[in-house]
Amino acid sequence: MKYAIISDIHGNYMALQKILDDAKANKAEVYIFVGDYCVGAPWVRDVVELLQNRQDAIIVKGNEEAYLNSPYGDDGQFEISRWCGKQLSAEQIEWLNQLPEQVEISDGDYNISITHKSEKFIGPIEFDKFHPTLLAEQYPNETISHEEMLEMINDTLDNNRDFLDAQEQIPKGIYIFGHSHVQWYKEIDGHIYINPGSCGLPQDCEKFGAPYTLLTVEGEYVSVEERRVRYHMNDLIEEVKKTSQYKEAYVWSEITFREWIHSRNYVDFFLGFAEEYANKIGDTRRPFAKKTWREAYDLWSGDI
Repeated sequence: MKYAIISDIHGNYMALQKILDDAKANKAEVYIFVGDYCVGAPWVRDVVELLQNRQDAIIVKGNEEAYLNSPYGDDGQFEISRWCGKQLSAEQIEWLNQLPEQVEISDGDYNISITHKSEKFIGPIEFDKFHPTLLAEQYPNETISHEEMLEMINDTLDNNRDFLDAQEQIPKGIYIFGHSHVQWYKEIDGHIYINPGSCGLPQDCEKFGAPYTLLTVEGEYVSVEERRVRYHMNDLIEEVKKTSQYKEAYVWSEITFREWIHSRNYVDFFLGFAEEYANKIGDTRRPFAKKTWREAYDLWSGDI
């Protein structure tokens, strides 16, 4: 069986379509979707409708879906989640909320475990050592090839006692997860770990594109092929600017543009700056008020 593994779409229907076309051309038979379908690009309804209508898919819940139920507010911080929630019907939101957090399947000689976050399998090692914020600090300007990133990750895991101990506590098999927005995989002692990266919002310091992973299982045989589909970032940004998301969630949209341009995490740095700015002006409101949110962004974006 050949599986296309896709994670962290974040409303980016354009990237999703590019991946689906590439996966079909490569004869994928089953599609595994690993969470975070909303918040980022504005085509959340298109993404959800596509997922609901696929009969060849295994779909698990992410963490962003929980924010679609954010209550009404006049803050800036959660305006993107509320905007996304308004694009979906109550039935679609319920469908997302009812998705399983973890799925187990068998294929050939392998058990395959699927969930959104790797910590359920191997503890906090991924976010402790190659969280996208850490990568952005380590590689603030230069583009890193995927081969260099994969070598760094494998070296880190090979020499991390916590990871080695954690993986010895779980059965041999294939473990699939997303969440970090960094594409990688590793084979060790009968364990295969796969993170396909973020389809819609990659943050692995690579050149722009839509990453996903092909997994082939045939009895004892397993192969993993990491792919990155190139498409036009400027077209994507211009299409976002035509939507109401750009007007109603301007700050989040602009930060997303910056993350697409540089393939790096920026939102964590902005949130830290917004906290410092709010404290400086004596604004104790959390989530951040719209005025404070926008003022902080204007100052932060002018400084970087």
